[in-house]
Amino acid sequence: MDQVRLRAAEPHEADDITALARRSKAYWGYEQEFLDRVRDLLTVRPEQIRGEQVIVAERGERLLGYYQLGGTPPGGELADLFVEPDAIGTGLGRRLWDHATSAARKRGFRKLELESDPHAEPFYLHMGAQRVGEREVAPGRLLPIMRIILADGAQAH
Repeated sequence: MDQVRLRAAEPHEADDITALARRSKAYWGYEQEFLDRVRDLLTVRPEQIRGEQVIVAERGERLLGYYQLGGTPPGGELADLFVEPDAIGTGLGRRLWDHATSAARKRGFRKLELESDPHAEPFYLHMGAQRVGEREVAPGRLLPIMRIILADGAQAH
């Protein structure tokens, strides 16, 4: 991951970021019918990319992952964190997570919450987040709600 650079996304990259999110979601073996239903949820629009809310990871000209922060201090939201399928397991997810939590602290967030894909919950637990509930997003589909408390550069539970 040494050659990977993290930087603020540009609005013209919205379609590429969207395609990455959809490939990342599909990696987990979801059926096409489900992927079609969540298509809009996995769409990043140019107007969402402003300031440093969306950060991409790239190697050369290739996007490998991204995250998106939202919210107003003290409570923030990690709206997205997706990694290109061939980069899963390389440490890029951890690098994006560390960057996101550091950026959140700098913006004055005291906590971050997120809706986790069930397949990603073990990753977030490993990163120090705790499951604080669940949300039914469709009949029979529950997503874990995760939270991490941010305190002075250290992760508090």
